[in-house]
Amino acid sequence: MDELTIGLVVMIIAGSLPCILVGYLIAVKQKRGLIAGWDESKVSNPEAYAKLLGYSVLLLGVLIALVSFIWYFGLIDEMGVAVALLLVSLVPVPFVFVANKKYKSHVS
Repeated sequence: MDELTIGLVVMIIAGSLPCILVGYLIAVKQKRGLIAGWDESKVSNPEAYAKLLGYSVLLLGVLIALVSFIWYFGLIDEMGVAVALLLVSLVPVPFVFVANKKYKSHVS
């Protein structure tokens, strides 16, 4: 195996698949305990909150895989991969803000 293939495999196994698995578990299987700092009493609609956050993490995994394959096929270089992964890693952040604004209970 050449270095490019090894890099692709590592990015898929260590980056993409864990995000896809955790996102699936949170969004579809409603394993809300996987959300850091989860407190059900502070959320007005726990199922919708988990679904929004879970799908954002799942999307992150898919985008990491997409960047990996774009790099593997030579469409971007290593610096492009670094920038793309930096931007992709920020994808869940707006979803967290939206979920907090929409579903956080305002009762103390």
